[in-house]
Amino acid sequence: MISLKEISDTINKKGRFWIAFTGDSITSCEWVHPNWREIVEYVLKEEMTNFLGDWKKSEWGIRGFNFGYDGATTRDILEKSDTIKLISPDLVIGLMGGNDEIFNIGVSEHVENITRMINGLQTKVVWSTSIAFGNIDKNNKYEPYANACIQISGKGDIQLIDMFNIFKSFRLERFYTFKSEANLEENIKKGEIDYIHPNQLGNAYIAKVILKEVFGINFDPELYWGDTLAGEKYPKY
Repeated sequence: MISLKEISDTINKKGRFWIAFTGDSITSCEWVHPNWREIVEYVLKEEMTNFLGDWKKSEWGIRGFNFGYDGATTRDILEKSDTIKLISPDLVIGLMGGNDEIFNIGVSEHVENITRMINGLQTKVVWSTSIAFGNIDKNNKYEPYANACIQISGKGDIQLIDMFNIFKSFRLERFYTFKSEANLEENIKKGEIDYIHPNQLGNAYIAKVILKEVFGINFDPELYWGDTLAGEKYPKY
């Protein structure tokens, strides 16, 4: 876990606290706003403004960078490690894994790729399994990868999050409302749903887990979501 004091110390020393978010489409989330990355950055800035008593240090010092790549596997992200290191992040948050089974990357390589990536990034790393999806078959296929991932041990400052099993405890049917993008017009007529990519509320629940597990910050996704829908400029949480 990373305390607000640790973030404050880094900002006071370096003038910045940069977070690299990496993974697949569940991390990039470029089709939904606010997504979980944006929420995490927003909340951290709010909390650090109160902690530091200086909005400029917080607003200017904390930055999130999107290194999520749609359709990426752990093999792909391992190859992107040098790109991530270009910004010399103070923290890397990785959340991914569901594509490995689809692209025939076995559980053992999945674990090896993540371990090599964690060890090679040379900074604080939080690595999370992917979310539970709105499809039982998809979840059953990914579960062995998730269970293997949370057993990873690497070098350095590492925190592992069992997002897959935590996410299962939420009401998943509320998170999967997007129409499937495959044959979109047909699927809209049939009412077929995208059971892989969560909506705004689902993203808020991902943020809830990350904020609590990584930073010890309590976050109410229902309150935040409601304020967002109401058009509040600064949603409460």
